[in-house]
Amino acid sequence: MWADDDFDAFFRADFPPLVAFLCKAGFEAELARDIAAEAMVLALEAWPPLEDPRAWVRRVAGRLLDAVDDARADWTPAGDPHDDEKLAALVDQHAGLLDLLTSLPGQQRMVLAWSLDGFTPTQIATALRIAPATVRSNLRHVRERLRRHRAARPGDQRDREG
Repeated sequence: MWADDDFDAFFRADFPPLVAFLCKAGFEAELARDIAAEAMVLALEAWPPLEDPRAWVRRVAGRLLDAVDDARADWTPAGDPHDDEKLAALVDQHAGLLDLLTSLPGQQRMVLAWSLDGFTPTQIATALRIAPATVRSNLRHVRERLRRHRAARPGDQRDREG
């Protein structure tokens, strides 16, 4: 657990990964930075009683994005995050998934982003206040979609043959 005076350290350590998390959830880098900053401000206001600040800021950021998504008629897929080297390095670890993210339903996108960020299905379920079985089901659907996507790519015949 973080002490009262550790918010600065938490912010420095978790802001870039939070932005990357939001990009992995399929949002453009500029929007991800804005939402991450707003979530961090809310975390500062709630500091220090946060038991798990990493999960807390991701849950709050998800709610903020839900509000943005509801307000926007058209969802914009992730843009080019290469304007920030640190962010780009984090996002590049999962660059192959970014194209697929735009086709995932919102809850599947969010569960996948939490999973890619190192949270277990139980932690994700607790943070998102959904049943663990729902998290596992969402992850199963994402894996199936990834398999279909991979099988449909030209040049991947060898993967299907053997």
